[in-house]
Amino acid sequence: MNGVSGMKIAFMFSGQGAQFPGMMKDLCEAEPAARQVFDTADGALGRDITALCFEGTQEALNLTHNTQPCVLAADLAAAMALRAHGVEPAGAAGFSLGEYAALAYAGAVGLRDVFEIIQHRADAMQEAVAPGKGAMAAMMGGSPEAVEAVCAAVTDGYVVAANYNSPAQTVISGESAAVDQAIALAREQRIKGKKLAVSAPFHCALMEPAARSLEVLFETRTFDAPAIPVYMNVDAAASTDAVAISGLLVRQAMSPVRWMQTLLNMRADGFDTFIECGPGHALSGLVKKTLSDVTILRVGDTQTLRETLEALGK
Repeated sequence: MNGVSGMKIAFMFSGQGAQFPGMMKDLCEAEPAARQVFDTADGALGRDITALCFEGTQEALNLTHNTQPCVLAADLAAAMALRAHGVEPAGAAGFSLGEYAALAYAGAVGLRDVFEIIQHRADAMQEAVAPGKGAMAAMMGGSPEAVEAVCAAVTDGYVVAANYNSPAQTVISGESAAVDQAIALAREQRIKGKKLAVSAPFHCALMEPAARSLEVLFETRTFDAPAIPVYMNVDAAASTDAVAISGLLVRQAMSPVRWMQTLLNMRADGFDTFIECGPGHALSGLVKKTLSDVTILRVGDTQTLRETLEALGK
């Protein structure tokens, strides 16, 4: 148990799409532990991740080459600020690239190493599919099963469910024309489809070249056992197994993110307080749509850090 008596805290780490110009700037000015994360990112990658996050344009932040290391830095900065104030979770999970933040926070991989790995991942995922060939879309208002049926009915190429976000939101991924057809078919069933502003079709079989590239990279890297359970995207199960991590991360690149099941499993394991670490509040919204009777907090700047510490009695 952590924090206030009776609370079981989980940290959740944001994924791609949460980025915005100026993210974490005020937190880093106020919290040395947060600033240290950005300094580590700059040093590990030999480029100015800090300036990209604090002063970069939305257009620059949306390039996958930049997005993944920037969001990783933002996620870890928020979590390290919480740690500096004595808040430690009993478990963690991260959405897609956020899974790497969860593993780094839990001590499974060093901070410098995780930035090098995520930069490799970002570039491999961007190169896996030519620009314009793939797309993703959020399907809202239908069950996961209904969205799977829509994808199965598509005749114009490859498209599958890629992110199981909540009972009424599933993201699809695949070839651009197939995603467009799926949106049109879904409309007939009163399911609303909205294309996402992403540069590649993540978490589907089109990402196999990126998965293979990660597999080769991980032959030269070793992971440690996480100090706390990390609930992995591929199977929504808690892992503390150092040996299994690399294989799960390879599969993650081309497999669906089972976020809804992750939340349900964490709740079944007694977690009742979910703190979103990173930019935006997308994960908090998904918790709200999936679980009841839980406390949802977040840290994305000094104000939300203050509010969260107050809620935890810190």
